[in-house]
Amino acid sequence: MSLVVKSIPTLIGGVSQQPAHVRSSDQLESQTNGWSSIALGLSKRAPSELIKRILDTNTTDAFIHTINRDVVERFVVVIADGRIRVFDMSGNERTVRAAYGWEYLDGVTRFSEDINATTVADYTFIVNRKKTCQMAAMGADTQPDEAYQIWLNRRIGQDTNGDPFGPAERYQYPPNPVIAALSGVVQRFDKLPETANEGAVYRITGDESTGFTSYYVRRSGGVWDECVAPNQINAIDYRTMPHALISEIDGSFTFAPFSWAPRRVGDYDTNPDPAFIGRPITKVFFYQNRLSFLVDENCVMSVSGDFGNFWRMTQLDYLESDVIDIGATSTRVSRLIDATTHNDGILLTSDQTQFSLTNGELGVTTASLAIRPTTNFAVNARAGLTPLGSEIYFAVERNGHAMIREYTRLAGSDATTAADVTAHCPRYIPAGVHQIVAADDLSTLFVLTDGAPSSVFVYQFYWTSSDEKAQSAWHEWQFAEGSKVVSAAYLNGDVYLIMAHSDGLYLERIELEPAAKPVQADNQIYIDRRTVIRGVYDPVADLTEFVLPYLPSTQDGFRLVRSKGFTSQAETLIDPDTYRWIAPTVIGVIGQHQTADVLAGQEYDFSFELSTQYVRNSRGEAITTGRTQLRTMSISYTGTAFFSTSVSPYGLTPNVEEVLPAKLADFTGKVLGSESLKLNQPAYHSGSYRFQIYGQNTSARIKISNRTHVACTFVHAEWEAQYHNRSRTI
Repeated sequence: MSLVVKSIPTLIGGVSQQPAHVRSSDQLESQTNGWSSIALGLSKRAPSELIKRILDTNTTDAFIHTINRDVVERFVVVIADGRIRVFDMSGNERTVRAAYGWEYLDGVTRFSEDINATTVADYTFIVNRKKTCQMAAMGADTQPDEAYQIWLNRRIGQDTNGDPFGPAERYQYPPNPVIAALSGVVQRFDKLPETANEGAVYRITGDESTGFTSYYVRRSGGVWDECVAPNQINAIDYRTMPHALISEIDGSFTFAPFSWAPRRVGDYDTNPDPAFIGRPITKVFFYQNRLSFLVDENCVMSVSGDFGNFWRMTQLDYLESDVIDIGATSTRVSRLIDATTHNDGILLTSDQTQFSLTNGELGVTTASLAIRPTTNFAVNARAGLTPLGSEIYFAVERNGHAMIREYTRLAGSDATTAADVTAHCPRYIPAGVHQIVAADDLSTLFVLTDGAPSSVFVYQFYWTSSDEKAQSAWHEWQFAEGSKVVSAAYLNGDVYLIMAHSDGLYLERIELEPAAKPVQADNQIYIDRRTVIRGVYDPVADLTEFVLPYLPSTQDGFRLVRSKGFTSQAETLIDPDTYRWIAPTVIGVIGQHQTADVLAGQEYDFSFELSTQYVRNSRGEAITTGRTQLRTMSISYTGTAFFSTSVSPYGLTPNVEEVLPAKLADFTGKVLGSESLKLNQPAYHSGSYRFQIYGQNTSARIKISNRTHVACTFVHAEWEAQYHNRSRTI
């Protein structure tokens, strides 16, 4: 029998569902509500902060889009119940004018699935995936429609406000001249009659010099201009096309039809209708100064710099700025559902195949574009593609669980596979993924799924080289039971959440900066839906009443924490045993507590369970023979005010100890409970805590947790055991 001491260098490996003896030493059995920082260690995640209730109904069927115009102008667009509402990041609703109504949103069965949007400067293009695009009636392009149409300014440079696209302009493309009939047909341009009447239209059939290209010309002001054939439908019905949501200079928004150019030259054969006519648009995006649509198996891009024009501008030559319509060909039916840009092109995906669309040195032209299939994965259509750096992530689901795949796109090459970054935890994320959010500067993904509506699954990683990661950690954030995370967005260090609670739809924020804290305290206060309130004291009843801005998820877990305005009692917990629920949103607390602000919110539990520990050989391989009897565990921490240890030596009946690290010097064997956090100002301490196990490694369960409002961070662990093997002793 030998005494063995082993170290766990870090605790930031996240959850693994592999057999314990093949896991990395830093991987865990479970982790809830933590944050795995490669620099700082494993800590309790930052709390959510209430911003505002944005809807009084708790609808979960809503399309949420974030407008990130600049560091000042950021908005949340909520499309639900047949209308559009816009809120700034403080939760204040902005006026949205829809002078011509919400007709374009008709036919939607599920807003969260049937709406798509993209933002270009002040313009957000909104697509109803259930709406079939149509051409207008015959002759509709001969008179400007009186409807309020919008056109994006093509002006180069900046306006007086520094806006590169100019102000929001009301514009309609000029109508085509009335062309009733064809005046004649000639083979070459030089055969046109010099005495033709004004407005005469001729068709030129072409010869060898023009490649027998047929085109039409019209006599206007003594010269011949290229035009369209007579008796054609040339105008697109704007009512069936994507609409625009425009940010106005006064802070309001306008929802209105966009102005789409009519066919200016050619006929149905030489300048055919765009691919989206007669079909619904699936996705709208912006690439290389072109507005682009996904339609069935096609990717259609507008004329460069002219976002409403999807027609060829001349029949005599193909211009590099002309419209582009390219199809994704495969042996399978490949209806394109999503697209995202990467360093030298676009990754497109159908439900089963991924395609790479790249452009060469000539830029985005039909001569330089190439589209080819790269990988064949069954992609979750709702979540789509999410770029992060040189990688693109998507969800693949089967057997009730989701895996997240990582398509690595490096310059000059197409990936032939996409790594499964959930390979070590294949049954961790329930199926139903509806959003994947990237935090580029944090190397983090946030995954939302209907299979766990109250949770966010977090993936943190760190590349040490082009093909090796030092961290690949999955873990779960859990929010109040009964709530639903409807949508999320990441903006400069903050995660914004749209949360559905029983009393409405709320905008909440989680600040992920390590030094983040409320202005009312000197340290972070770890309670969810955190808000600031001030009590009103009733001297007759000796009761201080606090009116809450929302209905708590549970009364048992609701907490009131004193701000630093309480001086000697700063950041202490008002004893929950003294709470009196006068009404669902009113708490009465015995005594005077109106001196300063109080931070109110829902407590949440941070916990992690260590993997089964094995003695390992010199190659790092677990030794599964013999008997390993764990004796003690030491865990190192920094900036910690409280945590508890739970040890089940035989897998059952845990022994729980609550620890106040700053008082460890006074520890006499008694349990130091969280009761102290109600009386004394929290003290933060760095050091190491050693606790007993005395159980076999394969049976013992070791869990660390913290349900209080104070911080804890763990950086390292070490265990001591007696190892015995009949064949050999180490």
